[in-house]
Amino acid sequence: MNMQEDRYQELLGRRANFRLHAIIAVLSFLISGLVPPLIYGVLFRKNDNREFKLVVVVATSLVCIIFLAVGKAYTQKPPKSYIRTVVYYVSIALMASGVSYIAGYLIKELLEKFGWFESSSVIIMPFSENRLTKQAWASN
Repeated sequence: MNMQEDRYQELLGRRANFRLHAIIAVLSFLISGLVPPLIYGVLFRKNDNREFKLVVVVATSLVCIIFLAVGKAYTQKPPKSYIRTVVYYVSIALMASGVSYIAGYLIKELLEKFGWFESSSVIIMPFSENRLTKQAWASN
């Protein structure tokens, strides 16, 4: 148990501040995770400019990642270079988002190729209300 307490002290500080550390970790996770989708959903509900939305969400995400990386560099013992830590985390974020963007694009292309997803197609329900009422009136 003494080894775990020393590791906690080494990484985060006094164990008496555990509640504060937990609250800060949860709040930073929630804020950093919710800000980009909230900006996308709330501020751009009526805007149809896709490229502008993408740029704003990417910029907001990068700002959140930079804040988290600065916080990580600040809490490191011995202190690490802020620029090096920020560049490390931003590069990881850019690589992960690039891979997911490309994967989403390829999946969309595959779905459109097989005809499973067509954004311009109209879905016709076989038992729509109009069809049933017309048949009912026609049979009388």
